[in-house]
Amino acid sequence: MTPNVAYESANPVLVPGTLDVYAPTRVGPWPVVVMFHGAPGSSPEIDRAYLGAHARQVADLGFVVFNASWGHVPASDGSEAPDADGLRAVQSQAACAVEFARAKASEFGGDPATMIVFGHSGGAHAAAMVAFNRPEPTVGCLGGATLGTIDALVTWEGNWLLSVSYPDWNGALAADPGVMDIVTPWRSLPGQADLKVVMLVSEHPGTFFEREVGDPWAADSWLAVRDPSGDLRRRLEANGAITDGILDFVDVQQLLYSVLEAQGNPVSLDVMPDSVHDRLGTAGWPVFLAAFQKAAATD
Repeated sequence: MTPNVAYESANPVLVPGTLDVYAPTRVGPWPVVVMFHGAPGSSPEIDRAYLGAHARQVADLGFVVFNASWGHVPASDGSEAPDADGLRAVQSQAACAVEFARAKASEFGGDPATMIVFGHSGGAHAAAMVAFNRPEPTVGCLGGATLGTIDALVTWEGNWLLSVSYPDWNGALAADPGVMDIVTPWRSLPGQADLKVVMLVSEHPGTFFEREVGDPWAADSWLAVRDPSGDLRRRLEANGAITDGILDFVDVQQLLYSVLEAQGNPVSLDVMPDSVHDRLGTAGWPVFLAAFQKAAATD
């Protein structure tokens, strides 16, 4: 592993990004994966290390993996309400990580002709917004200045309806409802029906990720600001997701899956057995690793 490589020279909003590179010991060239950890806390190194074992095992399958820190605000623990400018900066920083990986892949035996982005939890949003919204990299990016082709997106449990209010999404949406379109991919999905998406969900994400729905059509419903058109609520109802009055993370993943499937994306949703939101069980690892092989496969 090559640790703590800078992929930005500067960033006016966020801590400049760094990453660790994991490569197979065998001669390539190998497909490239860029990984984004869960919601950023106070330490890029600690947050990035959470996916260290995952990156190593994916690399051992035959991928060059760039495990990137992202979204760290100076002197912050990540719990405060995000703002629109900061969220746009996150998109650009994530795009920079991808373009840095593309520029440097060959130095580690990688072939950027196959570029896969992966994100876990909050990082699933960074990955999805790069893949669907296609922002420009940051001005201080040490890779390319324009976002190139992304061949596949792999997600592990994004908070696609911001139903879990950590960080303070309720506060962020109250201050600016437009935040929803900056941090979730719904508005960017049309026109991206060719993107391959491999979605992963834990068998037991956990009760922390459940939220009572109440009357989803009430004017003061927490869903109203997140879904002003009502399209997502109608899809939830069609999926039978809220008949029990509870929205959980499995429901949320199925929502995104069903929308992608309906618009024609090559998409799958695989359950990782014996796993929770922040930990893969023994039976979950093979499903997790197979997701990257599926993402890299040419149909």
